[in-house]
Amino acid sequence: MKRWLMMVWRWFVSWNIGLIAAVVAFFSFGYHFFLSFLSGTLAMVVTSIYMKRREQRIVAPDLLKEEKRYIQTELAQAWKQWKRIRRARLKVRSLMMWQKISHLSATIEKMIRAVEQDPRKFRLAQSFFLHELDSSVTMIEKYVYLVHQPVRNADMQEVLCKTERLLDELVVAAEKRLLEILSDDVFALQVETKLLEQSLEQPLEHRKEQEYESVR
Repeated sequence: MKRWLMMVWRWFVSWNIGLIAAVVAFFSFGYHFFLSFLSGTLAMVVTSIYMKRREQRIVAPDLLKEEKRYIQTELAQAWKQWKRIRRARLKVRSLMMWQKISHLSATIEKMIRAVEQDPRKFRLAQSFFLHELDSSVTMIEKYVYLVHQPVRNADMQEVLCKTERLLDELVVAAEKRLLEILSDDVFALQVETKLLEQSLEQPLEHRKEQEYESVR
């Protein structure tokens, strides 16, 4: 949802900048429609590209420039593979398989967004992105291709059933990796809740004394 809103905002801003540039060029070039249209289109495209790059920019002062570029490339590739899984899901006939692929897709999306929010977590997701994710895309697309064939023999039925079992294992592996990525956030929340519990367990008089000392 957030990516969709950002895309709409990018289109809105770039369109308006392109429109303003076209109007300015129209009067600057002596009411020449073609040059004004070209200028507006160019301004719109440049603005859209610039905003998209800023959205994808990784903010992590403790990472090297090469590391940021590598992570950004891998995340872009992960989004492409995620979209392929989403497209393949729409072609699945079985409701059970649709639910499995949907759950896998949602888990992968959360992993990618978690790394985007904190690029230092990429090392926890790197193995999954490089191996399991790539293999899962190929497996799901091959499964969808075979399941739509009008003929089926024992070997095909066997490999389809095996794919369905492997998808269950893949979902478990993705969930486990997501939990590892979120472990720091879980720990941080545990610390905050513990501090809050300790604060609430203190007597009211003691809390008032602390507030008075802090004010003074």
